[in-house]
Amino acid sequence: MSVRARQLAFVFLIAALLVAVPHLASATTLAGDFLSVGGGARALGMGGAFAASAADASTVYWNPAGISGFSKREALFMHSERFGDLVNYNFATLVWPTKLLSEEREAAFGFALIHQGVPDHIVTSHLDYEERNGIPGFQPGDKLLFDDVDALPREGYNDFSLYTSFAAKTKYGRLGGTLKLIYTDAIAGHTSTGIGLDIGYLYRDLFPRFDIGVNLRDITGTYIGWSTGTNEFITPSIKMGVLYRLPAPTLNLVANIAADGDVFFDDRRGASQFWVETFSADLRLGLELVFQEKVMVRGGLDAGNWTAGAGFLVNFLGFDYAYLHHRDDLEATHRISGLVRF
Repeated sequence: MSVRARQLAFVFLIAALLVAVPHLASATTLAGDFLSVGGGARALGMGGAFAASAADASTVYWNPAGISGFSKREALFMHSERFGDLVNYNFATLVWPTKLLSEEREAAFGFALIHQGVPDHIVTSHLDYEERNGIPGFQPGDKLLFDDVDALPREGYNDFSLYTSFAAKTKYGRLGGTLKLIYTDAIAGHTSTGIGLDIGYLYRDLFPRFDIGVNLRDITGTYIGWSTGTNEFITPSIKMGVLYRLPAPTLNLVANIAADGDVFFDDRRGASQFWVETFSADLRLGLELVFQEKVMVRGGLDAGNWTAGAGFLVNFLGFDYAYLHHRDDLEATHRISGLVRF
C-alpha cells in the first residue's frame, strides 16, 4: 500500500470509529451550542470551511492539527455582534511554535478563549410558579406581573470555554489534540462546568495543491454538570474538510476553494440542513481570493446562510471582517478580528 493510501485509510478509520461512539451514551440536543460558532473573521467569511485551510491562529478551534507548522507566534482576537446586538461573542487565541520534540516535528502549543454573553435576561425565580386547574403559570398574588416587565430584575448569561492544544508533524500527516474546559455563569446563581477532548488531523499536499483535514470533536463525549443537579451530554461529532489552492501567477493571485462537512449524532433534526433520525449534517463552502499575499476577498455558505468578508495583511499585522446573513428575520451578524505575528 502506498504512503498516500495509508494516510487516507488512517483518516477514514478514525471517522468510522467515531461513528460508533455516540451510541455509548444518550445525547442532549444542542448541548454546549455556543461552542459551534467558531472564531476568526477569515474562517467565518469563508462559511466556516476551515478544517483543511488552517491558515491562521483560529485553527486552534477549527482543527488543532493545523497549529503544527507555524513559523512564528501568532495571536488573534475577534469580536462579534450576533443577530444585531442581541448576543456578544468574543474569541481570542494564541499559537506558540516550540522545538520541544525536534525542529523537524514542527510542534506547537495553542490556546483559545471563547466567551458568549447575553445581557438583560429577565429573572423570575423569585415569583411563585405553580399549577392551578391543570394550568401552570405565575399567580395573581405575585407582586410583579408580566404587565410590569420593566420592573423585573435582569441578569447577564455568560458562557466560557478554554482550549489548550498541542500538535506535531508525523509521517502520516499532522496530528493535534485539544483539551476543552467549559464554564457557564447562568442567571439566578446557576452555574455549570464541563471538560472535553478534540483530536485533529491535517495533511497538506496529499495531492498537488490539495489538503485534507479532520477534527473529531468531543471524541470521548463531554458531560456538563449543572449546580442544579442536571447533567448534559455533548455527543462526539466530526468536521471534515478539503482545500484546493488554484494559483494564477500572471495576476499574482491565489484562489483557495474549501468545503467542509459537519456531522452530528444528537438528534438535531431541523436544526441541521440534512438529517435522518438522530444523524444530521451541515455543509460549509468557502472561497478566498488572495491578491499579492496581502489583500483577501471571501465568500461562502454557512449551513445555507451566505457569508462574505475581506481582509488585509501588512508585515506582521492583519485585519479581517466577516458578514453572516440569516435566513430568518434575525438581524445580520458582523465579525471583526485582528492578528499579530511575532
